[in-house]
Amino acid sequence: MSNENKHKLTPLMQQFMEIKNQFPDALLFFQVGDFYELFFDDAKKAASFLGIALTKRGHVNGEPIPLCGVPLHAKDHYLNKLVKGGFKVAVCDQLEAPKPGSVVERGITQVMTPGTLTDTQLLDEKSALYLFSFYPTDTGWGLLFGELLTAQLFATQITAQEYKKLESELIRFFPDEILVPNTKEGKSFGSYFKKQGYFTTLADADERAFEMRDWITKQFSEKTANKLNKDAPIYGALGQLYCYLHKTQQAALEQFRNLHFYESDDFLVLDAATQRNLDLVRNSHDGSAKYTLFSILDKALTGMGSRMIKKWVLRPLVKHEAIIQRQEVITCFIDDVSLMQQLQKFLMQIGDLERVVGRIALRRAPVNDYLMLKHALAQIPSLFMLLNTYQQIPLLATIASCFTDFSALEQLLNEAINDDTSKSWIIKPGFDAKLDELRELVEDANSKIVALERGEQAATGIGSLKIRYNKIQGYYIEVTKPNLPQVPDFYIHQQTLVNRIRFTTPDLQNLQQKIFSAKNEIDAVEQEIFERVKVHVVSYLGKLRRLAHALAHIDALFGLSSVAYEGGYSKPTFNTNRTIEIIGGRHPVIEQTTDARFIPNDTHLNDEESLWIITGPNMGGKSTYLRQVGLISIMTQIGSYVPAQQADMPILDRIFTRIGAGDNLAEGKSTFLVEMEETAAICRYATQNSLVILDEVGRGTSTFDGLAIAQAVVEHLYKKVRARCLFATHYHELALLGDTHKGIASYYAASKKTDIGIIFLYKIMRGIADGSFGVEVAKLAELPDEIVERAQELLKQLKIHEQHHQLQNDKTPIIQAYQTTVADNKMLRQHIELLEQQIQQLKAIDYDNLSPKKAFDLLWELKERY
Repeated sequence: MSNENKHKLTPLMQQFMEIKNQFPDALLFFQVGDFYELFFDDAKKAASFLGIALTKRGHVNGEPIPLCGVPLHAKDHYLNKLVKGGFKVAVCDQLEAPKPGSVVERGITQVMTPGTLTDTQLLDEKSALYLFSFYPTDTGWGLLFGELLTAQLFATQITAQEYKKLESELIRFFPDEILVPNTKEGKSFGSYFKKQGYFTTLADADERAFEMRDWITKQFSEKTANKLNKDAPIYGALGQLYCYLHKTQQAALEQFRNLHFYESDDFLVLDAATQRNLDLVRNSHDGSAKYTLFSILDKALTGMGSRMIKKWVLRPLVKHEAIIQRQEVITCFIDDVSLMQQLQKFLMQIGDLERVVGRIALRRAPVNDYLMLKHALAQIPSLFMLLNTYQQIPLLATIASCFTDFSALEQLLNEAINDDTSKSWIIKPGFDAKLDELRELVEDANSKIVALERGEQAATGIGSLKIRYNKIQGYYIEVTKPNLPQVPDFYIHQQTLVNRIRFTTPDLQNLQQKIFSAKNEIDAVEQEIFERVKVHVVSYLGKLRRLAHALAHIDALFGLSSVAYEGGYSKPTFNTNRTIEIIGGRHPVIEQTTDARFIPNDTHLNDEESLWIITGPNMGGKSTYLRQVGLISIMTQIGSYVPAQQADMPILDRIFTRIGAGDNLAEGKSTFLVEMEETAAICRYATQNSLVILDEVGRGTSTFDGLAIAQAVVEHLYKKVRARCLFATHYHELALLGDTHKGIASYYAASKKTDIGIIFLYKIMRGIADGSFGVEVAKLAELPDEIVERAQELLKQLKIHEQHHQLQNDKTPIIQAYQTTVADNKMLRQHIELLEQQIQQLKAIDYDNLSPKKAFDLLWELKERY
């Protein structure tokens, strides 16, 4: 707004505009008395979204100023709705009591954005909240993920234009808010992220450059600072994060002490398509956690344990030793039911300590968080003694080492924080003498007044004397006129009424002053004491964070142990020859959600059979089987037990899946283009240590194109990549590739055709399926009878035409020739060679001089020879 227009605004609206300009992209909740008011476009947006009345106040340039408001006491309700709806909100409070003739001082006390939330009501208990800073340069892209409540920072750099890697990292962390540079290029990336459904914010990276350098030196080690100085993309990403938090959540900057640099392959690489296809933490139906691997593995007892399991699902390990350490703990828990029961008792009383500590660190903790901390710390000594008896298990020993002595802190909280729910106090009685005295004056005011009243009645002999109170005069002594002669001289006259006279005395004035003073002081004194307690708690923050992290690990391992125990899972072993050997494998999700008995299946991917071509009907269990192999592989590298009788697995570096069909209309990509892009990424990034799972490659285009692409992909994966691969297809011709490629094996999803229809056996067996039984599946899906009957007629006709090579477009012989070529059949080559010899011999005959005897001899020779 121009200075000219500013002068046309009232002082209150000028103050509003000055504060609003600091947060132009946020809805400004501007406190005016007992209401928070929103003006101009903020009012229009909020009123529309919240369904509240839009009105107006005053004018600017002759136009009314839009206005809406919400009561102070209802602030949280409306803030929650707005932030969950994807809005940023800045709360501007009055910082002083109103004074006649002046504008109340106001300032921003809280900024709420999707990536900086701390309120329990706004957070998903089972999901970490990440703020992602993305900084692109010509040489590389800097990626920085910050989790405010745990003060963790994760940074990596990827090559510019590596969109597939970027998508993999995004889906690995699921950031709640993305920061991009406030530049033309940054805005372009902002549009890209928005199309993918992310909340995006434009941020500056260098507006506080000098301050940030000092902050890095103060907060991080010299090694980290040196690495940042050599890594421009990550330095830029950190600069964006610093500037943004300085504006929205400044207390968080003090908490970051470590920056974890990582590479994508430090964990098992799961690209975006794989995470979607396998329904790891969100299902593909409604985006919720139902029917996902996470929902099955999450038997943790606290929110922090659940979040840890989710992180493990999205970031499986690639280090053998770390996997074994988790397995050892799970084995220990499963073998000792008593230990599990004791852990359950402790963990249920500890609660979500990680977020409690996080809010305390960010100065956003209510009193209840300090009570929760007190209750949690009371469990630590007994839990430590329990874990300390298992020092022979390395991971448990490491976890137990984080259980330092918190007895002094526990004692302080126990003595200081009030846990009597009948009182609205923060500080417990007996902790501070001054506070107790003030409370005593307030709480015992009536009894002191009554005692004074009785004393005055006895001293004056006036039995009807009363001490009363009103807001104007405060406390006063009231005497009826007939008793006026008995009133002492030191009574101070205040007011004469018709039949009564009001007085005060030095004693009453002194008592009143103490009571009023106590009422005014009590909140300030209590808050001051509470602040001292907070400071003392903050001195333990580093130790408390380590404790919370350790407890989250314990709870996550407890959850995985519970799943393994209840599900009858087995501990997988490991090999170094890249063999995937699964006996009696089951799909962890489907076996828990289906009423029918789940049919287990075996898998043997090794050097002799490194690539399986799997055929069979739709609904025959192929996709379920493919997914269960992928999920068992992921569970293995999480460190979990697996749903199988036995499993011997390699340490995979990547898992790729291409299952199902889906388009990307937002980017103008057809189903087939998306399929080809995902397949291309697999062929580009897979290695011999990867597991590749492909389903129906090439089905999105014409038969010949699709078949050609499918074969080329199979050959590339088998010859060039040499990854372990499961390739499901309806191109039965591909099953013949095993005739010429000894490492390719044919398997099929067994089914049985009966008079009443097809029966699916859900068993993967060696061989090639008899067909796809598409019409039978359509019948099971209850396609109208007339359509099914017509399809059956057409199918019979097509088969007859195929048998007689009489399709009008002459495709059948081409298909047969192509099938034979696909199989690279040796017999065909021999026939072709013989045919060529026959042709050459026939061409050499001198037909003009050929006698009947010579013709007969020639035919006999051809018969005998060929």
